[in-house]
Formats: sequence, structure tokens, C-alpha cells
Amino acid sequence: MKNILINSPSYDRRGKVLEALHQQNAHLEAIYREAKYKKMEASPYIFYRGTNHLFWADFAGDWLLHRFGGEAGCRTWLQGDAHVYNMGAFLNHHDEVIFGLDDFDDSLVADYQYDVWRFVASMVLDARENGHLSESDITNGLKAFSQSYLTYLVSYDSDNSQKETHYTAENTHSRLSKFLEKTAQKESRHKMLTKWTNAGNSETFRTDIEKLAPVEGEERTELIEALKAYRKTLSGQISSDDDTHFEVKDVARRLWAGTGSLGEPRFYILLAGDESTHFDNVILDVKRQNAPTAYSFLSQEEIDEYNVNFENHAQRQAEAFKALAEHPDNYLGWLKFGNDWFSVRERSPFKGDFPSEKLNTKKKYVKMAKQWGKVLATEHQRAGRHLNAENDPYLFENTIRRLTDERHKEFSELVEQIAFRYADQVTKDWEYFCEHLQS
Repeated sequence: MKNILINSPSYDRRGKVLEALHQQNAHLEAIYREAKYKKMEASPYIFYRGTNHLFWADFAGDWLLHRFGGEAGCRTWLQGDAHVYNMGAFLNHHDEVIFGLDDFDDSLVADYQYDVWRFVASMVLDARENGHLSESDITNGLKAFSQSYLTYLVSYDSDNSQKETHYTAENTHSRLSKFLEKTAQKESRHKMLTKWTNAGNSETFRTDIEKLAPVEGEERTELIEALKAYRKTLSGQISSDDDTHFEVKDVARRLWAGTGSLGEPRFYILLAGDESTHFDNVILDVKRQNAPTAYSFLSQEEIDEYNVNFENHAQRQAEAFKALAEHPDNYLGWLKFGNDWFSVRERSPFKGDFPSEKLNTKKKYVKMAKQWGKVLATEHQRAGRHLNAENDPYLFENTIRRLTDERHKEFSELVEQIAFRYADQVTKDWEYFCEHLQS
């Protein structure tokens, strides 16, 4: 396994890991950096979620990519930080609670295997943390994931290429179906507004809670003014000309959210919405977008291509969302605030993470692994067609089919090998990190 952090025969992994962590988090205020480190100390998997930069440092340009990829046709939009808890339930713009990728902050165009490899390493780390499964059970899950991913990706029907594919309670296995049904029943716009706004009026945010703080004075005025330009970036079904719909009721600073992004500037904006529909009172999630984690590990040619295609990182995040997600958020867009660019999307009233700790038997785990593989393949496939629409919409699928033809078992074996080896490495890195914190 290649590691671009290794630069000499006497390479000190511990020192390089700690140095990389310091550099990655030096810009955060001390209070947020300490909170993030405390969160990451809890387990190797949470550490993994907070250190995507180590994954890309270890795998960017790895020679193993060429066994089943490494060609231009193997590129698609990636999630960029693929792991078990970056798939979840949310509401699409057809008012369906669906299951899929739900975080696009680190998305970019690159070889499909980066998402596959990062996801399978997370499967091992998460399963070990939950403690219900043997290594043999996890192996079976990895095989199920890789075979499901590859089979679904290369077995498409071009006659049905325009058919929408999304995962709801109607077309998922029983455990995931029940989770989606429960999310639809348990969550609602009313419940979301009750949680985040003052009871009785939904006119102002609850800044008495730890996760929100008031935004006042000039900062508030400038953020509201920035919404005018944001409205021009919309491409969904919401009319950007409706001043009543986009009337700002309140603004708050969102605190303590995320793991990898903990401490990054983020705001909630409460809009009036449309009183004649269920879009009465809408919360916009406004989040600063930096370069995707993989950006600094790209070749100069790839960096130049990126800079030509995107005016800013928030626009890139929105384009990735549109490419990967089925029916993305109607409020998806971006804005400039101060010197930074921020993504904008609606905070979904129906939002939830599948409780992986309930996958406590091999049978349950294998079924969910197949579903994970199918979801990732679906979104890679959709994104590949979006990326290559002008020339050859099926370039991505056809390339992967050619490279993996009669080699599905070899593909699974490589995925399994990477998953276990890298999960072991992450655990060692986490131990270095914990020792450093304790000292």
C-alpha cells in the first residue's frame, strides 16, 4: 500500500500523522479544535471520520488503482468522504423519504475506487466498534458490498437509462425499509421547527440552546443581503423572484455540528416560505465550503481542470450534489459572505442515520452491505452519465465493465484486502493520536 506521507526509509508514521492533524486543524479556534479532538478520541471510526485528509494522503495516485481503473473513463463524481454514516435518510423534492449519500462537501471528479476503498474501510471500523460481528462476518459483508456495487454498476439497461432510481421504503430490504418508514413517521417539518425555533410562533430561532447563537448587527445585515445573489443560483422548482417566500424571519449561527467539519462557519436562516403549502417556514443551512480534501493531492493537470470548471468551492459542491443525488434540494445554491463562499441547502425535515449497531448478525450485515453497494453504484452511475453527457453518457459504465469483465472475484479480493489493512492502519493512527492527547 502506497503512502505519500512516507518520504524516507526511516519514516516516522506517528510524527507525520500528528503533523498532518496539526496542519489540517490549525485554523480552527482552540475551543472547536479541542472539541473535535475529544470527539475523535472516542473510537478509531470517529477518528477516521475526522481525518479524511489522511486517507487521501495515503491513497492519492496509488498504483493499485490501475488494476481496475486509472483511466480517464473511470472518473466520475465522487462523494469524496465516503463512509457508512455519510449515507442516510432525507427528503427529496418529490416529498419522498429516500436513502442515499447526504454529504457533498468533499465531492470531486476522480477515479471511482477512492469512494469504494474509503467506504469499505469504514465498514470494518464501524463493525468492529459495534462489536457484534466476527472478522469472518465482516469479510462476508465486504464481499457482498463489492459484488453488489460492481454487478449493479455494469449491468445497466440503456433502454431504461432515463428511469429514476432511488431507494425508499418500497424497494429496500426489510430492516432499511422499516427505518425509512419510521423516519417518515417520526420526523416532520413541525417537529424540526419546534426543535430549532421558539415554541408558539416559529418566527425566531432558539438561541438559548447550545447549538445555536444569535447573529446581530452588521454581520446579520450582510448575510441577509448576500441572499439576494444566492437566489440567482437556484435551479429547482422554487421561484427565485418570490420576495414573500424568501422573506428572512431570523438568522442564527450553527454550532458544534459535524465531525470533520466541526468548527467551520455555519449559519441557519429562517425563511417565511409558502404559507399555502407545507413549505411554510423553511430553514436554510448555510455552510462555508473549502477546497475538497482531495484537492491538494491532485495532479497539476487535475487542479488546472478543477479551477477552470468551478468559480468557487460552493459552486463545486452544488454541482456534485446535482450529479450524484436523485432530485436534489430545491434550495440548493451558493453565496459569498465576506471573503468566503458558502453552500446553501434546505435543512431536511426528515433526516436520519441508519443505526448500524443493530446489524448484529451476519445475515443482517450482508443484506445491508448489499444495499450500501447498490446505493453507491447507483449514484456513481448517475454522476458518470451527468459528467459525460455531451460525448458518451455510458463511458463510465462501459469502461468499468471492460476492466472488470470476468474479474469480479479479483475485484472483491482487492477491496477486502484494502479494507482490513487500512482499518488496521487507522486504528494504529488513532492510538498515536490518543497517546499524544494523553501526554
